[in-house]
Amino acid sequence: MAGTTVNDSGLVQQAAIDSMKALTGAEIDIKAANNVMGIPKKIAFEQLCSLSKITADVDLIAKLEGYFNKQLMDQYATKGSIALMPYAEELFEAVRSHGAKLYLNTGFNREVATVIVDNLGLQKVLHGYIGSDEVAMGRPQPDMIRLAMKKENIEYSHFVMKVGDTISDLYEGFSAGCAWNVGVLTGANTYDELKTAPYSQILSDLQPLIAYFPAGGRFRKSS
Repeated sequence: MAGTTVNDSGLVQQAAIDSMKALTGAEIDIKAANNVMGIPKKIAFEQLCSLSKITADVDLIAKLEGYFNKQLMDQYATKGSIALMPYAEELFEAVRSHGAKLYLNTGFNREVATVIVDNLGLQKVLHGYIGSDEVAMGRPQPDMIRLAMKKENIEYSHFVMKVGDTISDLYEGFSAGCAWNVGVLTGANTYDELKTAPYSQILSDLQPLIAYFPAGGRFRKSS
């Protein structure tokens, strides 16, 4: 979501920075925040605490997650605080016109993801969305992709395209065996960072993907 199809102008990175400052006193920079984008927030805060040489027990991580989620939900619920990325609306329309299924997944939990979907009015646009708390393991493991496949009765991952703006997105797509594993430079990671992960293409934005989904086409799936 954030960084790939949703533009939040860095709210998620700032929420991570603010959470660490408020509850641990640690001052992390934007690079450190970017490095943990896309993964489950529990793991993200464990990594940030380790980076800051803070001994983090279960209680502290839970408090950091709670503070982070509350701050984001308050901000994401405000109209005008977030918007679709350029070409996202056109890509969504192309995917649906092509007959393919459109899912978003995220390192956020389901509650935060729902606030985003509601704010942007995506309920009738998406076929579904999945938060990292709905699966046993979030990115870079393939569980969220496989859950989406299960929901739509997709047996083979070579019918799946994964698009994301982080290294963890690309490893997720690779782990799931997706036929297309596409990085975009609209979010947390740079080209030099993304190219360290397995990928099919790295694009500056979403526009080139629209051509993959001509209207009236048919994405095959298992019966």
